[in-house]
Amino acid sequence: MFLIILNKSNISISSKKSMFQKRITTDYTNILLVSNTEYSQHTRDQFEIYCISSEYSRIFCNKDQFNYTSTENILDYLQANISKGVFVFITKEGLFMGGSLFDVSLSWVDSNDELIISDSSANIALFLNLPISKSALALNLIHNLPYYPFQNIPLWENVNTIQPFYILKCTTNGILETIQTWTPPNLENKVESIYPKIRERLLELLSQNTVSYSEISADLSGGVDSATIIYILKALQANVKLYHANADSEWNSDSTWAKLISNDINAIFTSLPSLGSSGKNFEIDRDYSNSVLPDSPLFWADTEGYVESIENSALTPASATHFTGLGGDELFTPMPANAWSLVRQNKLRSIDLGLRYCLLNRIPISVGTVDLINNTSFTEAVKNEIDKGFGYAKQTRQSSTLNWCGPVTVPNWLTKTYRELSYSALINKLDNTPNSLDSDRSRHQMIESLLFQRHLITQINNIYGVNGMTWQAPFLDVDIINYSLAIPARYRQDHTVTKSILYNATKGLVSKNIFTRGFKGDYSTSLYKSYKEAVKKYSQKVHQFKLVELGIIDADILISELSMPSALHTRVEAFERLAAVERWLRVALKK
Repeated sequence: MFLIILNKSNISISSKKSMFQKRITTDYTNILLVSNTEYSQHTRDQFEIYCISSEYSRIFCNKDQFNYTSTENILDYLQANISKGVFVFITKEGLFMGGSLFDVSLSWVDSNDELIISDSSANIALFLNLPISKSALALNLIHNLPYYPFQNIPLWENVNTIQPFYILKCTTNGILETIQTWTPPNLENKVESIYPKIRERLLELLSQNTVSYSEISADLSGGVDSATIIYILKALQANVKLYHANADSEWNSDSTWAKLISNDINAIFTSLPSLGSSGKNFEIDRDYSNSVLPDSPLFWADTEGYVESIENSALTPASATHFTGLGGDELFTPMPANAWSLVRQNKLRSIDLGLRYCLLNRIPISVGTVDLINNTSFTEAVKNEIDKGFGYAKQTRQSSTLNWCGPVTVPNWLTKTYRELSYSALINKLDNTPNSLDSDRSRHQMIESLLFQRHLITQINNIYGVNGMTWQAPFLDVDIINYSLAIPARYRQDHTVTKSILYNATKGLVSKNIFTRGFKGDYSTSLYKSYKEAVKKYSQKVHQFKLVELGIIDADILISELSMPSALHTRVEAFERLAAVERWLRVALKK
């Protein structure tokens, strides 16, 4: 994580913390780059770039890999290929700052005589000792809030964050502007030409990494996505270490499939403790690994122990990379609104497809038809769900899975003051959101979920990559995302195999048996067990919660809910979310 300080003169960095520092003088402004990781300067042809040293050597290892014809071309190449950190790019046309295309962690604070920029809002806040935004903190307690457009509301006052698919530009007169760099691709009906492209890109991407890193490891979850990556790595004759988290329940077949896959490729894997036994999703007093404060609470804390074990197993972290299958579900399985997209992409068959949707989902034709022909705009639909979640609108009928988003749930223990502040913050953000990520609902949902997965990888790299290890998700590669988005909705469903797009793209590389698995493993058993243990541990300590002290949650209402004998899934998820926010707050207040 790093800070870039423009025209900085009145704050002493050494009084904040010891970091790598580099001063940069340009025609646009004077820059001081400060980082926990070493950044280096590189000059090539018509441009100058600052980025993490290892990223530069990996991205620009072959000069012939990209075209230097324009600034726009190089920026596209940087955003498509950078894995960690951000870049500062200087040309005659301006000073550009950005990161990976689907990453939205670029943050900045603008004042009269300086601009502070970082790849983490947490670094800026700690550097300037900024106050925590309690209303933004309260937003993180609301369940099922759409990730877009609310994902980049910073948890500190006065911090700005980049919108998805934009970069920041500083011109010669010092004016800052954001520039959009990506829009979703058009649909392509000739899908047979796309499958080879996905295949070739996966082979190219993983092949490059076998050269760039001497120590390679990967998840072996037992699912399709991780298995696909492993089969391709083995086809490339890569020496790869495999890791598998044991299943918590006898009803979970992930471990059985992991053994079948390892036997098929003649490889062994390291068994790690189950996610239920090693997760930290209800631990509110634990610091984060490597004492790194993330920019937002970790809502994937159930896998923290697993990730830590892999980090600790790396022999040479600076030369190590670990692959995960994140992004595969979003790219290759139908999104909730898939049927809505189907009837619009196949207008001549819309009636037939509509009837089939109603029959398969056992929905009355009158109800299903209303859902399928619904053309409510994105902002209107999200506002309706927010209004219903906050109790400002009546629930006239059950929410449709074909909507832009699911029902928003506001916990009863959120205090009246912060219910009102949260609602105002959400509506204000929505009013300043021009439109959806895509006009097609299922494509919007794909992109939105991919943004979340990219943020997760960024958080993992920020926390567990401080020693140099790189965490990657090949399915989040920009080219693979573009190829998959171009495939119409009807190709995402096949009754003979799961993830038919990925199956068709990897024929001959990956065993077909991987794509015929009936269902994925279930991990709810450990979640309910951990919840009950947490309730027993914290029920008498609720009044000591920092969220209570700040007036954000009502202790008495929360205690009453925790005393309920039934562990409803919504109640479990709400408390799991609360624990993640409470933990983040406690760590932040100690920094």
